[in-house]
Amino acid sequence: MPYPRLLAGLLLAGSLAAGAYAYAQGAGTGAAPMSGPSMAADTLSMPALLDKLSAQGYRDARSVERKSDKLVEVKATGPDGQRQELYVDARTGEILKVERD
Repeated sequence: MPYPRLLAGLLLAGSLAAGAYAYAQGAGTGAAPMSGPSMAADTLSMPALLDKLSAQGYRDARSVERKSDKLVEVKATGPDGQRQELYVDARTGEILKVERD
């Protein structure tokens, strides 16, 4: 059954992205946050965003990068089986642009 594999991959990608974000922000180190995009309170969590993409048929996310409070770039396999680069609204999960990877 492919769903558990997809879910595990999405959870891992979300965990990695969240961990990388926390590390970049100096979480738990007492260090001042590094410059770069910050998470606004109205943005989706990475796991929630990946769940929305999964519901639309995207799987195997291999790169998730928050570009700003409003934009996330995700490299994943699309419903057609092709690798794609998605530009996603960080607040709604809406796919704004799709490019072949």
